[in-house]
Amino acid sequence: MDSQSTPRRVLPKRKRKETSYFPTDSEASDAEAEEIGDRDLGAETTPQGKKVKLNAAAGSTKPLPKKKIFPFTSLPPELKNKIYDYVLTCDHEVPIIWRLRQYRHTAALGDTETFQNFLRRGRYRLYSPAPKPILKPSFGPNILLLSRQMHAETSPILYGANVFAFEDTRALHAFCANIGPKNCALLQQLALKHMGYSKGSKALNNPAFAMLGSAVNLTRLAMDCSIHYSGRGEQIARQFYRDGHHWLEAVASNKRRRDAAVDIIELGMQNIRLYGYTSSDEEAFNREKMPEITTSFRNELRRMLKV
Repeated sequence: MDSQSTPRRVLPKRKRKETSYFPTDSEASDAEAEEIGDRDLGAETTPQGKKVKLNAAAGSTKPLPKKKIFPFTSLPPELKNKIYDYVLTCDHEVPIIWRLRQYRHTAALGDTETFQNFLRRGRYRLYSPAPKPILKPSFGPNILLLSRQMHAETSPILYGANVFAFEDTRALHAFCANIGPKNCALLQQLALKHMGYSKGSKALNNPAFAMLGSAVNLTRLAMDCSIHYSGRGEQIARQFYRDGHHWLEAVASNKRRRDAAVDIIELGMQNIRLYGYTSSDEEAFNREKMPEITTSFRNELRRMLKV
């Protein structure tokens, strides 16, 4: 019976392609695989079977090769300064207004209509239905946020080459608090369009000039606003000293001269215009009287600084 046993049937093996799980030493195969992977990341297959190329920014997170990045930081300093001047400087005043954003006191850029209405009425902003931009399209202070090197190179140009015009002392206080003492020291020319008179606004007159204490390198401070209602140089000087003695003393300490800040201050015609619009005869009289008021203002300010 054992001699008559049925022989066991042996099935043939299935032919399969040999797979290797070890990395090969062929550099050509690696380059080909990487190229295929890049094509897969940069294309998307539609339901119709067509491949659509994806956006480089959205379809791939891989950094661009160095040959596609413009070497801006490697440019000569002279060429970079020309670009900075074009982007960061204005031929006119840069208007700064006060804003309350998310319960925070901040400063923002203004526009032409805002400032014109503000100067005509002598009160807070009147919003125009169609504001006209006052800044040139190329003005872009956000360039300071690109890198630390860019911030260090552009800060002296932005803060030193422009004339910043502040809507009121609230805008001045918020601006100085936001940019910090280091950038305040770079400021060269400022203009103030309004001093606070109400109980809520005049409370920031003294803190605003206290925050300005770091701006010891100013060459011009234009007070394009009425400081005291009397229109007398002595009263104007006393009111200015009451609000700005911190800044006056800071400039005196830096320049080693007690009256160093006196010649920096420029009084505007608003200090002798008491009742809004004036006739041409009164305006001519004010122009003749302005040098007298300025002289008495500076003499009284020097006396209060004990010069």
